[in-house]
Amino acid sequence: MLITKKEKQLLIRLLKKEKRRVFGLKEDKKEINQLLDKLEQNNRNEKVNKVKPSKL
Repeated sequence: MLITKKEKQLLIRLLKKEKRRVFGLKEDKKEINQLLDKLEQNNRNEKVNKVKPSKL
């Protein structure tokens, strides 16, 4: 399953909201942090990996 850039950004926003929740299990927060890190890293990689055509 492929996730579009907009869907990734939406997931990141939802995970950040979930991360700030006061009540919840610590294990869930660890998993949320891991998934959030993966999605943010994926976004950074997409930005870096964009290849611009050479001007020559």
